Amino acid sequence: MADSPRSLPSRARGLYFGWYIVGSGATSNFLVSGMAIWSFGVFIEPIREETGWTTAAVAAGFSIRALEQGVFGPFAGAFIDRFGPRIMARSGLVILAIGLILLSQARTLPMYYGASIVLAIGQSSSTFMPYSALIVRWFQVKRGRAMGLLNSGNGSGFALVPLIAVLIAAFGWRDTMVISAVIILTIALPLTFTMRNDPSVMGLEPDGEPIRARRSGVTPFAMTGDSVGQALRTPAFYLLALAQCANVATVQGWVVYQFPHLREQGLGVGYATAAGVGYAFSQVIFRPSSGLLGDRLGRRRLLIAAFALQAVGIVVLASVSAERLWMLAPYYATFAFGQAAWVVLHTAIVADYYGPRRFATINALVNASAMPVAVGSPIVAGIVFDRVGSYVPIFTTYGLLSAVAAIAILLIRRRPYEVPDESEPAAAPLLASTPGATTSDAATHGGMHDVGKQPA
Repeated sequence: MADSPRSLPSRARGLYFGWYIVGSGATSNFLVSGMAIWSFGVFIEPIREETGWTTAAVAAGFSIRALEQGVFGPFAGAFIDRFGPRIMARSGLVILAIGLILLSQARTLPMYYGASIVLAIGQSSSTFMPYSALIVRWFQVKRGRAMGLLNSGNGSGFALVPLIAVLIAAFGWRDTMVISAVIILTIALPLTFTMRNDPSVMGLEPDGEPIRARRSGVTPFAMTGDSVGQALRTPAFYLLALAQCANVATVQGWVVYQFPHLREQGLGVGYATAAGVGYAFSQVIFRPSSGLLGDRLGRRRLLIAAFALQAVGIVVLASVSAERLWMLAPYYATFAFGQAAWVVLHTAIVADYYGPRRFATINALVNASAMPVAVGSPIVAGIVFDRVGSYVPIFTTYGLLSAVAAIAILLIRRRPYEVPDESEPAAAPLLASTPGATTSDAATHGGMHDVGKQPA
């Protein structure tokens, strides 16, 4: 049955419904990221000990997941743009659970890699992309704040790592993957019932504003924006892709090797997992706050600072050891905040530049451009560790890559996409408006229009 404005809550009846979608997405992201992404490092040692596979061979499963996500991502984005996010989210969660169960039964490397592909398809289409596409439609001025709250679920998923470690110790890594699949199906799947295609079904504009009177035949906000072809003809698209490539290489290696690095530096399992929990709690604070700061200070400006902080923070992490635990504090203050801002803003800024109509496809293409480095980074890092026995040179190189990402965003000169004013024309004022009035109106949207202050 089609959504009816009378059957759904509105601003007049309480909290704007877009925030319910944000809450559902954050919860779903918390479960999926914690059980299918952040916990991967905890699985490396038990998988390697049971199977006898090398570190590089085990890490290759994570790289294959990144490869499949890069290949499948643009198709998932096009599917979302055409059929809506809710269908994609539901099917993706089911596929994700199947992938975890298949992975739990892997006895050979080919089976392990095949299960990783299934898991990647579910991971790329289950929560992150569908909910992000919805947030772009439901929020415009407050987009950074909404993205920050949505992605706080991703970061806080690190809090599940100790639970996963306990489950592995109690039941083994295979049964732990099955348990994770059951939890995702019983909690994340029902949350998709909160997903609504766009605020117009409730008679609202983005951010909960009452819908304006529009001329007949005018396209709703969710269907406005540049086409994929228009986006591909802009230099900004390729600079966004370059920044994504450089940073994804860093993040992929960090996700896989942070826990093994801390163990190799002399930290016990308890301290190493506690470091991950500390990161998770920092994300609960940093991601919403970075979204709010992006709305107020400018999302492009803060994204540049985020990459610079990541460059410093990953080098700090390389120096953490059992004798230098105090260095976790500057690590959280730099890398943790920088990554929080990147997660929130790199998606929002794509919508700022190109609008909501083909956002899912364009954003997926930007992400897909990073596929080669996402695949290669953990494998190369594993080979380097197998040869030199240390992760320090790996993390130092990652710091340089984050600096490259900052430079790429700094070079973008594109103005943001602006929705044409298609409301019914108001009566002409008796007196001409003053320049000050126009300036004041633009200032209310400073977070979004900071990008537009750049030269064309």
